[in-house]
Amino acid sequence: PVKINQSHDNIARSSTTFKHTTYKKREYNTRIHTAMGNLVAKLRTKGKPKRSASIKTHRSSKSGDDQQSENTFKLLLLGAGESGKTTILKQMRFLHGEPLSSKELEKFKSVVRSNVITAIRKLMSLLSLLGLEGELSDNEKEAFKQLTEEFSKMDFRATINVHEKIMLEYWRAIQTLWSSEVMMQVWQQRAACNVIDGHKLFLDNISRIASSDYSPTSGDILLARERTYKEKRHVHHVDGANFEFYDVGGQRGARREWIKSFNRNVDAVIFVVALSEYDQMLNESRRTNRMVESIELFKSVCNNAAFANKPVMLFLNKKDVFADKIVSSDIGAQPPFRDYTGRPGNFDDGVDYFVKKFMDCLFNPENHERFAHVTNATDPSNMLFVLNSTRWIVMRENIESSFGRGVF
Repeated sequence: PVKINQSHDNIARSSTTFKHTTYKKREYNTRIHTAMGNLVAKLRTKGKPKRSASIKTHRSSKSGDDQQSENTFKLLLLGAGESGKTTILKQMRFLHGEPLSSKELEKFKSVVRSNVITAIRKLMSLLSLLGLEGELSDNEKEAFKQLTEEFSKMDFRATINVHEKIMLEYWRAIQTLWSSEVMMQVWQQRAACNVIDGHKLFLDNISRIASSDYSPTSGDILLARERTYKEKRHVHHVDGANFEFYDVGGQRGARREWIKSFNRNVDAVIFVVALSEYDQMLNESRRTNRMVESIELFKSVCNNAAFANKPVMLFLNKKDVFADKIVSSDIGAQPPFRDYTGRPGNFDDGVDYFVKKFMDCLFNPENHERFAHVTNATDPSNMLFVLNSTRWIVMRENIESSFGRGVF
């Protein structure tokens, strides 16, 4: 059976046949020490290698204006929209970056309040589509009417600040509607309107978010959704090494920017997938399943010449939402996944199924070192996995460049 890394205490590394072997931290360190021991044994039995045997953080590589320092790791974050790519960078900032400035906190305050408006609008549209307005109480109907009238005046291109103003004026009506039994029925069918699952926290805490002294918590910031349009570069210094992350927009309209990132000669690709979106459709194309879109993207990325022989870290994100959703939304009931033969509602069977779907995309599995990590969007151990996996990848590359393959 396929074993996937599902906790911060494990580091999962796949073999060329993608039969996962899960390592605990102690075993992982033992593996590195064993590799170093093999290196020393090679030195003793074969003498000095033709190339330097020193283990650097990164082999120096210069091509035109693109120069990589010996202490820099370049990592490219890819994936469809709303998969959780930017959340990984927020975690990195919290763990290893500068504290957020007052200006940045103010921005996230507005983003969170805007997310409330986006969520309730989508849920109200679904409520109407399901024909449940008649089941609302009088107070709930009044709240629904108020919000409907206000939203009808709002330009679809309204800015975050406009959303924030509406939220502050009508938050009590939103609270009344959200707390209704009818809305809880709508929430169970939220996949039909693509509302972000994590924004339930915002709706549950709307009075706190609407207060005059509100300051976003780290949890709020991790869940806040702001679309990425252009490539963003983030650099963090960790234990004497620089980690360069390149984050790009995942929506179809933003993917034209990806070609710039493909030419950066990165050390590894982090491909992020939202496990929970197997029963949802794209915002850009209501006939396209989100998981199918992610699988196709993964196929195009892994088999692109720019990433030949590059390690790929597959992040199967939002495992908490996935575990909750599969209880009531059967994987096999979704048209693209009717070949699912696992147990209905079983977390491990579901994860194994989707991992195989992604690995079947590789035309030449021998060309890729594959790491798989099952996680949720706000788990800080994500960065531990990224840092440890990246160091392992680069250390192994340097050893093998000096002694050839087969050291490990």
